[in-house]
Amino acid sequence: MRLFVRIFLLLAAALSVSSCGSREVLSQASMSPATISPNADGVADVTQVHYVLNRNASVSVYFDSSAGERHYFRKEQARAAGVYDVLFGGVIDGQLLPDGPYTWTIEALEPSGNRQATQGGLAVDGGEATAPKITLMTFLPKEFTPNQDGIADRVKINIVLNRPATLFVTLQNLLCNGASTPPRNNPTLDCASFPLSEAEGAARQPGEAGLHLFDYDAGVDLGADPPPDGQYVIAARAEDAVGQLDLVTDTLTIKAGGVPRAEIVDGAVQYSARSLVLGQTLYFTLTVENYSSVPIRTSGPLPGYVYTNTDQTYNWPGYAEESGAWRVGIGFETMKTNYPFRWAVGGSADLVVTEMDGQPYYYLPPNARAVITGGMTITDLPQRNPVNFFAALIHEDVEIAPINQNVDPQPVLILK
Repeated sequence: MRLFVRIFLLLAAALSVSSCGSREVLSQASMSPATISPNADGVADVTQVHYVLNRNASVSVYFDSSAGERHYFRKEQARAAGVYDVLFGGVIDGQLLPDGPYTWTIEALEPSGNRQATQGGLAVDGGEATAPKITLMTFLPKEFTPNQDGIADRVKINIVLNRPATLFVTLQNLLCNGASTPPRNNPTLDCASFPLSEAEGAARQPGEAGLHLFDYDAGVDLGADPPPDGQYVIAARAEDAVGQLDLVTDTLTIKAGGVPRAEIVDGAVQYSARSLVLGQTLYFTLTVENYSSVPIRTSGPLPGYVYTNTDQTYNWPGYAEESGAWRVGIGFETMKTNYPFRWAVGGSADLVVTEMDGQPYYYLPPNARAVITGGMTITDLPQRNPVNFFAALIHEDVEIAPINQNVDPQPVLILK
């Protein structure tokens, strides 16, 4: 009987202790060490925030300065019961707490309204004196047309850092408002952030203070589709080794973006003769198709133009190479210049005109075809006879795709 009573009393005492413990939602709250010097020297840069939640609760962790200013490290964040440890390096919202004494508070609030808090002291001493700052961010153009037409195809971004820091530059749709998921009213919106890389060969290395250069082509140069047309935010964020941040943003408009694609239809060229006498003209006919979603820019001379001398080139009628322009070229085996005879990829009835800064530019629209004709008067006997003539579709200063190079070579005999 005595043994039974003793066991009963022990169980009752245990239940009493458990019941008392269950009323304490927060326990073992502490911060160690009590003094930090957040300057990235590896010595006392951070303090460990430790606490135990015995039940689910919302947790706040904040610091009050001697002047009564409150700085929240965590504010009413839901936490499940458990043991928590997190490192605090003195940075809140990207800014380092100024040197001085602070009172820290770890507070737990249950859904029932029960609130419990523990306080202590933390001193910040010898923190990094200078925060990273982006003192300048500029870019041009503000309206970006990544379509390889040679006009506003790249965005040149200049960013200046006041001190060494890691620089992150991203592009995101303006409608995303910084969120990684699309808003409910626009569920198909792509809210991914596109990282931009620093230009190669720049004077400043990544992480250094000074001027940093970025050259953004939206991936078109690698054959990737650019982000959809619309308004975007360029965000530059500088972060130092302590964790201090600076953020600068500006808006960029993307329009008429896309990868241009065109070809000589069926890889076929028709020539007017297989033999001719010096002084006669060799004519050709072929068809060009723009099978991409963007217009392709072109430059003259217009179809039908005849080069009157074998030594003439596209410079003769006043049409030098233009970065981003598409032209049909005719070459031959012993040519001295790469595709010396060139024509626009459409006539006046095929092309649309766009004026920019008072300058007209000519484009073959998407999914359009144009018949190209022209001629070359043969005034010199070639070193090899008969000589193969062939065509190309040239994207000047960009590429001649394999499918559009040395198209349909055909021998032509030149007679004296």
